[in-house]
This record gives sequence, structure tokens and C-alpha cells, in this order.
Amino acid sequence: MNTIENLNKVELELLLKNLRFYKDVVKKLWDRWKKVYDHVFNWKNEYVVEYYGDLDKEYILNESKGIYKKVFNLEVNDLDIKLIKNEKIKWWMKIYLNDNLIDLSFLKFYNLLNK
Repeated sequence: MNTIENLNKVELELLLKNLRFYKDVVKKLWDRWKKVYDHVFNWKNEYVVEYYGDLDKEYILNESKGIYKKVFNLEVNDLDIKLIKNEKIKWWMKIYLNDNLIDLSFLKFYNLLNK
């Protein structure tokens, strides 16, 4: 049986690396669970909009509020929407309601057209 006392330097470094990874994963999972729990059991919705960097924020807020109204039938205040700049989208935006995603990016439509 291998114990810590019997491990060499390379094995100890690998063990330490794995323990750090484990600690990081547990922390991220715990943080995510608290966030989901908070929204589900306190009846609060999380509104997140990821957008391409060149778009005007007022335009994004107006369009996203309209989409929230059409898709989810929700009236959303400007201050409740969390805006995140994301250069990987390549065009327009992605809209989230809690864990539900409406992908309105160019890449989605491009992929749908090229199937």
C-alpha cells in the first residue's frame, strides 16, 4: 500500500496538483449550486445577455427586453439584466433566463443554413 511517506517527489507533486484541481472543482460546483438554489427557491430570475463587442448597450437592452417579452412573456427592468461582452459570439447576442438559452448569434444561423 502506498502512503504519503513512501511517495517520491514526482508523485507528491502530482498528488498536490490533483488535490488543487479537486479543491477548485468543489469550490466551483458549490458556488454554482448556491447560485441555482438562490434563484430557484427564492423565486428570482437571472437575466443574462452575452453580446458582441461592437453593439450599443441601449440597443442590446431594448432588443433583449423585447425578446424576453416575446419568448418568456416577462417584463424585465434594465437594471436586472446582466450584460457580458463576448467576442466569441461573432454577431448579435445570446440571451439567458436562468439556465435557458436563446441563441441569437450569427454562428447558430450560419450552422443551421449549412447543414
